[in-house]
Amino acid sequence: MTRQTMLEAAARLPRSPLYGIGVARAGDDYIDYEIGWDDFARDTDWAHAQLVAAGVTGDDHVLVTTPNHEAPQMSPIVHALRRIGATYTPTETYGWDVNRFLSILRSFPVTVVIGLGEETLGAISSQVDDLRAEFAKVRLLWARSGPHATLTNAGIPSIGLELLGPALGLAVPSAPHDLQVNAAEWQVTAADDGSLSVAGTHARHDPVPAIPTGLSGTLTHQDENTTLVRIGAAPA
Repeated sequence: MTRQTMLEAAARLPRSPLYGIGVARAGDDYIDYEIGWDDFARDTDWAHAQLVAAGVTGDDHVLVTTPNHEAPQMSPIVHALRRIGATYTPTETYGWDVNRFLSILRSFPVTVVIGLGEETLGAISSQVDDLRAEFAKVRLLWARSGPHATLTNAGIPSIGLELLGPALGLAVPSAPHDLQVNAAEWQVTAADDGSLSVAGTHARHDPVPAIPTGLSGTLTHQDENTTLVRIGAAPA
């Protein structure tokens, strides 16, 4: 039996009606929501379009840093990278995994980083003297809100990335501070105090009720396809 025959045999088995179950934090509580196969396919198509538009190609080596529980939002990124044909290496976002992160960054020709988190950047900053040198060979660096602000202030080009509850916000190099959210799948709203909530649209297998994200910001643009969110911006 070969890997191919095993895949063919697995493909003949009955498939679960769901891709999986997502969990989103809502204040002190958590909300479970179902993710259909069509949802996942559309999420992957959207992630693929964003990465290709940003310039990710099959020649890139991508360092993806995300914990397992972010799979509902981040798995479409990984599947999009497979479709593109890029090489990718996963790490966790926790401080205890920083040595593996740095080892991969230094030992392999990493040209793209996706998902840089607060603990990772903090641990790197405490170990190295020249933060700019560590990311010198990285062409595209997607960082979460805190690290994105830190890198920007340090003069290191980065692009915003954030999980808005069940939705993924991903900026592009030409507008690195404005997170793009797929408006066909997710409805983002901002309260008067700037607090952001996200709900699933009726396109989703399981339309998710409005969930507070715990983040504040402003909506800088919204149409039927795309919502632009700027984290931390003062309400108008």
